[in-house]
Amino acid sequence: MIPGNKDTRDGIIFSLPFLVVYLAFMIYPLLSGLYISFFKWDILSTASFVGLDNYRTLFSDEKFYSSLWHTLQFVLMTTPTLLVAGFLMALAITGSSPWKGLMENVFFFPYIFSMTVVSTLWAWLMQKDWGIFNQVLINIGQNPVSWLTNERLAMWSVALTTLWWTAGFNMVLFGAGIKQIPKEIYESAAIDGATYIQSVRHITIPLVSSTTVLCLILQIIASFNVFGQVYVMTGGGPHGTTRVLVQYIYETGFKFFKMGYSAAMSYILFLIILMVSILQYTLLGRKENA
Repeated sequence: MIPGNKDTRDGIIFSLPFLVVYLAFMIYPLLSGLYISFFKWDILSTASFVGLDNYRTLFSDEKFYSSLWHTLQFVLMTTPTLLVAGFLMALAITGSSPWKGLMENVFFFPYIFSMTVVSTLWAWLMQKDWGIFNQVLINIGQNPVSWLTNERLAMWSVALTTLWWTAGFNMVLFGAGIKQIPKEIYESAAIDGATYIQSVRHITIPLVSSTTVLCLILQIIASFNVFGQVYVMTGGGPHGTTRVLVQYIYETGFKFFKMGYSAAMSYILFLIILMVSILQYTLLGRKENA
């Protein structure tokens, strides 16, 4: 018998299926990965305990540092633009335009597609010889651009694809936050002579600050975990300039079968994301309370 009153028992019973799935598919793999990171294991042979050797090795691995740097570049490229784009979209769909319903559907539409579909579509659009982007440039008298094979443009191309794909998610979060602001505040500001820009600056932005913090943390976590777009569009090229850390972890584990080393890098990435998220939450929380 489960102790407690009927409400407590019902709550535990209804929560058990979720808890079982959560423990089996989240907590167990998490702990298992940490355990594996202390071993040298290639799947086929018996694992041998090496302690912290995997962690010592990665701190002298040039590919680890370059992959981490490329990941950080992607985070810096996408996070500000996705936040701004999502906020501007939210302003559009919460305004007084008669087209706001249509705009909401159009803005969110890309997000329903899978990563593979979006990446393949944009790789086709950016193809050098017959992609639509270069066909437009040729028709206006410009030279075609190597969007995905130019070392300076490849990561920006992936970032642009990500912007088109995921900005709608931030739009939904910002839109929900804006809709929670009482209309009376805007009406009072309008009576006092505030313009639309002034209302956005002094009312909307401060009152959706908690939503901004949420979007910022979620976006940084998602950007640090980027893999699919890069793998489909560039494969980490040209010359490794778009190889991100998750791709290096994948290749190390499933191409070279260094499962322990791959697990160790995964946990370093986890710690980086955790520390960045805590730092953001702490600093932004202090700013709100100031």
